Amino acid sequence: MLFSLHIRNIALLDDVTIEFTNGFNVLTGETGAGKSILIHSINLLLGDRANRDLIRHGADRAEVTGLFYIEDSALQQQLSEKGIETEEDGSLIISRSLLRDGKNLCRIGGRVASLSELKDLACLLVNIHGQHDSQALLDPSEHIHFLDGFLKEAGMSALAAYQDAYHAWQTLQRKADSLQMDEAERLRKIDMLQYEVNEIRAAALQDGEEEDLKKRRDILHHKMHLQENIGRALAALCDGNEQADARQALSIASRALESAADLDESLAPLCDTLFAVMEETETVSRSLRNYFDRMSEDDASVDDVEARLDVLYHLKRKYGDSISAILAHADAAEAELSLLQNAETQKEQMSALLKEAEEKAQKKAEILSELRQKSIPEIESAINENLHFLNMPDADFRIVVTPEALSRFGAEQIHFEMKTNAGEAYLPLTKIVSGGELSRMMLAIKSVLTDGDSIPTLIFDEIDTGVSGSTAQKIGRKLRTLSQNKQVLCVTHLAQIAAMADTHFLIDKASADGRTKTNVFPLNQEDRVKELSRIISGDAITETTLKQAEELIHFGQLDS
Repeated sequence: MLFSLHIRNIALLDDVTIEFTNGFNVLTGETGAGKSILIHSINLLLGDRANRDLIRHGADRAEVTGLFYIEDSALQQQLSEKGIETEEDGSLIISRSLLRDGKNLCRIGGRVASLSELKDLACLLVNIHGQHDSQALLDPSEHIHFLDGFLKEAGMSALAAYQDAYHAWQTLQRKADSLQMDEAERLRKIDMLQYEVNEIRAAALQDGEEEDLKKRRDILHHKMHLQENIGRALAALCDGNEQADARQALSIASRALESAADLDESLAPLCDTLFAVMEETETVSRSLRNYFDRMSEDDASVDDVEARLDVLYHLKRKYGDSISAILAHADAAEAELSLLQNAETQKEQMSALLKEAEEKAQKKAEILSELRQKSIPEIESAINENLHFLNMPDADFRIVVTPEALSRFGAEQIHFEMKTNAGEAYLPLTKIVSGGELSRMMLAIKSVLTDGDSIPTLIFDEIDTGVSGSTAQKIGRKLRTLSQNKQVLCVTHLAQIAAMADTHFLIDKASADGRTKTNVFPLNQEDRVKELSRIISGDAITETTLKQAEELIHFGQLDS
């Protein structure tokens, strides 16, 4: 469950902490008090798109932090498989910061995480319903996703297996299509690829060559100066002049020190040190001699190196921004060239592979279709039962399956139809569903979707759109029923729904010190009665409306 939510510097939410409870939580408030901003803050925590304009004026960052308690062992196992471990008491803190420069900083259990990781985690912890979900219900292309959501793990596994097979088939199909070009185009492509391969291979490129050439160019620019200085160094080390030759001087010093060490053994370590210096001097002398000889024998000019670099730059402009990229282009060109040169053989092989891949995808599609078809009667029955409870006694919802060629989501189209009154024809939802009916339709679907899953928290925003009276009371009862097994959070404008809640929060806007702030706080019994009275009658709170509010709360708590 979502135990607490801390929001800082998001629009009017300056510094707000909300501690939710198990069961049914409702949030109410005047229009413009900040209800939508609160939902937006929760969406940010769940990985939704961020807009830096949400950052409160004068602040450099916005932050939202959620403390969750994970009690379900199956959910803990799912988190563990993602590398996420809760504390010993089952708690898990996730947070997201939004900076002025548009950057995000996400943390899961104190560990820095990516936005995609946050999204993956959030879908296991919270199921949120908003206006977008209701609109998706009116889009037939989304209906197949609703249906697959009912299938739970078995359906998701079958869908994943099908999509893997479908993707493999489509990949082969694209390769097969590339073999179907006309002969003139094939020959033209062969000529072009052959030219590219020949040009690159003739250059005999080596990894790291460009850097080596640049270094060599610098050396050649300073060749005379280098030779002069190396020659002077060699002369000082080993030119045979006993007075100026360092090697000879070290040899004389070594012999003298050895004689002294014979008389005083404490000088022996110095003899060893001096001997090591002589060996290092020999090594340096040999290395310098080799360097000098190589430089003397190197007859390359700066122009030669520049010419080679020009070749590299020319190839980089055409084929890639590095030698490795150029060589990779050549490899790819050779592979495509081989494919084109062996087109007929490739076509025969590809045809066999394509047939095999299509048959595999078809079999996986049949498994998925069977799962969908078997589940439909039970799903229709459950949704209709919920619709009847939600004051739509004559509603009849059905799922229509239309076979089609294999596509990304299977071998059928799915769309929802309904009739709201007895004797009428079934019609698409877009043609018959009003705002209030859409809200109830969505709640009915959500009720079935969440039955048996491990997501602990459900959040509803605008689930009461277009309803009132007894229908609102039925929606409240349904939400209260859901809250017996899940934590439910609901933003509502209706007293009938708010009266059903276990915990009631007021979202209130106030001004102080020239700034407007939104506050969120739980209501005690007395304040709750006043808030419900306000919802019922607006500002004109009377003894009658207060009495109505008390009765709503009384019967709301009894009604489950």
